[in-house]
Amino acid sequence: MKIGKTAKSHIATAMIISATFLFAGCGTITPKEALPDVVEKDNSNNESLAIENDIKEENQDNDITSGNDVTDNQKAPTENTNIYNDVLTQYSDMVQNDFYVNLRDSDSYESSFGKDIGLEIRTHKQDIYYTFYDIDGNGTMELIIAGGENAVSNPAFSPWNYDLYGYDGTNVVHIFPEMEFGYRTNFSLYGNGVIEVFYSNSAAESGVDFYNIGTDGFTPELIDSFTSVGHLEGDEPVFTYTQNGNEISEEEYNANIQGYEIALTALDWIQIQ
Repeated sequence: MKIGKTAKSHIATAMIISATFLFAGCGTITPKEALPDVVEKDNSNNESLAIENDIKEENQDNDITSGNDVTDNQKAPTENTNIYNDVLTQYSDMVQNDFYVNLRDSDSYESSFGKDIGLEIRTHKQDIYYTFYDIDGNGTMELIIAGGENAVSNPAFSPWNYDLYGYDGTNVVHIFPEMEFGYRTNFSLYGNGVIEVFYSNSAAESGVDFYNIGTDGFTPELIDSFTSVGHLEGDEPVFTYTQNGNEISEEEYNANIQGYEIALTALDWIQIQ
């Protein structure tokens, strides 16, 4: 799975140079701080207990609000992010072993990578990063893996997403187990729990799908789907745009997609060593 962040354009141009130009970037989201700490209990003082209960009730109200507004009010996670330690160890082993380049011509090359590491992130040595974010606001953090360079020297650093993991209550799972994120298929995270998956089958055919995570906390549910398909009429490229299989205008295509793209501030990326 992959990610690469610069300003993404969904406006089809007369001459498409490459699929990368169409899907060169995506928004990111920022994990929110946990709820403020409740004052320490003093069971010997009834007045203190009364104040404390008022604070608890206020925090419970805030929790209800955050469930309706994932963008601005993330609930404190109930699951420890240590559930992802095994996955992060697999990536750390890959980094520490220089992506196993010395084994590239051997039979053990493919098996050297951890079982949870995608194919495209292995293709070239790069800095690897991770971050946690509670996409659906259910209290369990998701794990995002990305790649890129110059995070320290570049204040506008926005890495290229490669994988997205969730937790099914027992095991760590891929949110999109059937997809391999990288050059032609990638994802972005937006406000209100929206995940955008964009893909390109060729320079003339691309699409954008929008998902929420289901109530089970790890299954993606499609909420909207867009395609752009081009063909030549003489020397002129002509594009057909659809939303859920129904033809729409280019203006509707761009406006409807942009309606989902509620950009958030940068994620707090941590480099894997």
